[in-house]
Amino acid sequence: MTAIHCNHDGLYNVEDSHDNDFFHFLVQLTDAVIAAGNIPYLAEETANRLHAFFGLDYISLEIVDQASFSLDAHSFTFDANNRPSYDTMSKSLHATLLGSALRKHEKILFNRDAIVSNAEKYPFIATLARQGLQVMLYLPLISAGKLMGTLAIGTFKPCHFTPEIMGLLNRVSARLALGLDVLITHEKSAEEIPVSPNESLISGQDNNHPHSVIGHSVAIQSILQQIDIVASSNATILLQGETGTGKGLIAQTIHNLSNRKNRDMVKMNCTAIPSELMESELFGHEKGAFTGALNRRIGHFEQADKSTLFMDEIGDMPLDLQPKLLSVLQEHQIRRLGGSVSIPIDVRYIAATNCDLVGKIEDKTFRSDLFYRLNVFPITVPPLRERPEDIPLLSRFFIRKFAKEMNRHITGIPSDTLALMTRLPWPGNIRELENVMERAVILTSGKTLNLTPESLLNYTSQNSPLSVQSPGRLDIPVSPIPQTDKDTIIRALEETEGKIGGKTGASARLGLKRTTLLARIKRLGINVDDFRKKQD
Repeated sequence: MTAIHCNHDGLYNVEDSHDNDFFHFLVQLTDAVIAAGNIPYLAEETANRLHAFFGLDYISLEIVDQASFSLDAHSFTFDANNRPSYDTMSKSLHATLLGSALRKHEKILFNRDAIVSNAEKYPFIATLARQGLQVMLYLPLISAGKLMGTLAIGTFKPCHFTPEIMGLLNRVSARLALGLDVLITHEKSAEEIPVSPNESLISGQDNNHPHSVIGHSVAIQSILQQIDIVASSNATILLQGETGTGKGLIAQTIHNLSNRKNRDMVKMNCTAIPSELMESELFGHEKGAFTGALNRRIGHFEQADKSTLFMDEIGDMPLDLQPKLLSVLQEHQIRRLGGSVSIPIDVRYIAATNCDLVGKIEDKTFRSDLFYRLNVFPITVPPLRERPEDIPLLSRFFIRKFAKEMNRHITGIPSDTLALMTRLPWPGNIRELENVMERAVILTSGKTLNLTPESLLNYTSQNSPLSVQSPGRLDIPVSPIPQTDKDTIIRALEETEGKIGGKTGASARLGLKRTTLLARIKRLGINVDDFRKKQD
């Protein structure tokens, strides 16, 4: 029934399960946290899932009231037939061992002796002691450095929690803390801020929890599931997606959830570094290795030892350097420029690109063996236009962020503006949305964001034409798609000797996307190899 049992030594251990079992459980718990509309529902869902997975007999979700320094508990006790009984109570934390531990954001464990000795002081413990509770663990629920409450769990079996299980429970408590934070903040905002029928409420706090990726869409939840699965491993990850979709943030999130999180992630942008300097940047160099090498320099590979190296825009890495990167990925050792000693390194690699690497392989500007070495665990980050339901959440996050920086008090955003935002294509993705929100906050002096639908269209259409999906008619220019006949395509293929992609390829000459041109070539029955053979 459960993935965890109590063995004859009194230790909770994982039994006949894989990491994926827990990840699936964690994903389901996360979904329940997101769907929870109130605290009693969240407590019930938490209790049922923890009982089913861990086999716990007592689960209590307890919310702290800082004003009275007490806990409002929602407790569930499961009998031998797995039937739950529900109880609510208030627990004062003044002058208690539990209160002292929670003030310091520390866990506290009560064994059977401690439960019995405290039974006379606290009625709720007396009840549990009579029922035969053997051990009770309190896990503080911390969100953005603030105590939200505690998760109390216990069992009627004389067991101890192993470090492995404590690690799993820590991840559970992190999700619950976030869920409580969102629920409590929403309840306070709903009580304190009146909302005009023409405004959408801005509430909540900055997204400082371990999963800093914002969004409730199916696409983002799928990415979060993939992050949970791969973060604790050492697998190389390839992030693919358009510019501005948040690939760097996802890389940082993976690092923050990994076993390497205690060391800073090392970042490099392959486009920003001149090609003649990139080898030195990656491998480092010895003193005197080349003209101007006055001192020894440690490269990014060594800097990332026992940590993570994030290589952004990997598709722009010079072709002559790619086999050297491949060698490091395979051999796990490097040699500085001008050096003679091989240096072992322990690095986790995350690469990102906004280009079509398969197309670059076809154009012979990217090595296929390097691609396969990087593509161990691919994650595709969707563009903002494919997750419109996340736009209100992202917008509110950016408004809170910039309002705090500029000392503004903004509580609402015009509803018609927000509705239009969800229909715009956002070619610059999240980065473009962030820039629009920053500009709007600068221009806002009152409590409602100074951003009308007309000004929104002006902001977003300055850089590129827009196509809007709208029930009504909006006259917005749309870029024409070039029309090409078979003779024109054949002429372009002859001129480029069968090269499709790249700046000098047929697609660029015709003003078409590479994938669009390939589709037309297939439809017209053109054999690209015929033009490539003409090179021989």
